[in-house]
Amino acid sequence: MHRYAPHVQDWNEGDPTWQGDKGKGIIGAVNYLASEDMNSIYFLTHNLQGDGQEVFPWTNPDERLRFDISKLDQWDVVFDHMNTQGIQLHVVTQETENDQDLDGGALGVERKLYYRELIARFGHHLAVNWNLGEEKTNTNQQRQDFASHIRELDPYDHQIVVHTYPGQQDPIYTPLLGFEDFEGTSLQTNSTHQQTKTWVEQSAAANRPWIVTLDEIGPANTGVKPDANDPNHDEVRKSHLWGNLMAGGAGVEWYFGYGYPDNDLDAENWRSRDLMWDQTRHALEFFQDHLPFPQMQSMDEITSVNNDYVFGKAGEIYAVYLPNGGTTNIDLPSGAFTVQWYNPRTGGELQTGTVTDLTGGGSVGIGQAPGDRSQDWVALVQNHAVALMASSMVSETLDLVILDPNLAAVESAGVTVPGLGETNLEGFEDHYLGGLQPNLDQLSLGF
Repeated sequence: MHRYAPHVQDWNEGDPTWQGDKGKGIIGAVNYLASEDMNSIYFLTHNLQGDGQEVFPWTNPDERLRFDISKLDQWDVVFDHMNTQGIQLHVVTQETENDQDLDGGALGVERKLYYRELIARFGHHLAVNWNLGEEKTNTNQQRQDFASHIRELDPYDHQIVVHTYPGQQDPIYTPLLGFEDFEGTSLQTNSTHQQTKTWVEQSAAANRPWIVTLDEIGPANTGVKPDANDPNHDEVRKSHLWGNLMAGGAGVEWYFGYGYPDNDLDAENWRSRDLMWDQTRHALEFFQDHLPFPQMQSMDEITSVNNDYVFGKAGEIYAVYLPNGGTTNIDLPSGAFTVQWYNPRTGGELQTGTVTDLTGGGSVGIGQAPGDRSQDWVALVQNHAVALMASSMVSETLDLVILDPNLAAVESAGVTVPGLGETNLEGFEDHYLGGLQPNLDQLSLGF
């Protein structure tokens, strides 16, 4: 039902096909998303009775025990290419209209075979997210049974999550807090920042921190509009993209509402949201290039305005996202701090605003961005001593690399760090650089 004809141009010589030259469109579509630095694709493996009603792994729509191995081989060609392009497989196993389809909603022969086939064929891929289903209506015990069965079958222990109806997060997720075979959310919400913060904090309090992703924004007929209808994507960028990441979320995936062209059911051209991919990439680059984000947490309470997002590592580094521009005060511990600004609309290098240096020990103003001050900006506030120390250590490390191209000296050399004592490159990476190149399971920014 899909040809992805606009993306045949993105297929490259040497890329896979099947049965002659079939598959060029979807392989080209994967190439296009990878070229935009997107690293996750959300897809259903069973949508009979649902919205699309065209995807199933069996030999015919009425069969549940016999699998079409030719079709599954074709799927794996695409999945394998996704992995080579650095794209996570977000496998949504069912949707709300058919979540009672297998074994009447229970864990029986049909469902066990279905999970076994998916895991046996596709579980070896490097980055897989098993989603129990979209808008899942099964009981909590059934969800736990499904998750435990997948965990038992999957030798690679890929993360297991579940998607919910809007407003149903509490009854679905609360009983799963601390459950050993469950790893995270697949949020459908417009209260992105608060919902992300809630489940990051509650899962940590339950001693099993979750990956908290946003996978669908509403209303259902809108989602992310095409560039032609919403070229700036202000609301999506401010409330949802940065709203998730600045609460400690693991990333977002973009749903296309049915009220616009190239929607979730009939999208053939993923360039229809090209400008949204750009803004998503800008956020990804900021987190990768400037933040030790696995060591950071939401700190919204330390600034004087009530509509900003603050993400920080106490005493060392703070990112302050101002959705409507302007300025704020921030409570800082004693010490010298620097302020630089990042443009989330256009990306690029850090810039200098009206204030460059701060003296901590109380509430201090961060100044204003270098321009477009009614637009959203991110202020990066860093402890001056920590920044210099990290820079010095990088310089020493580079010197060691030059002296010993095999890195033996780097791995064995001790570097004295004030406050840390004797450490080595591995320790330095863990403390200062950890997470700057996130694995695909940690940060899923994409379609």
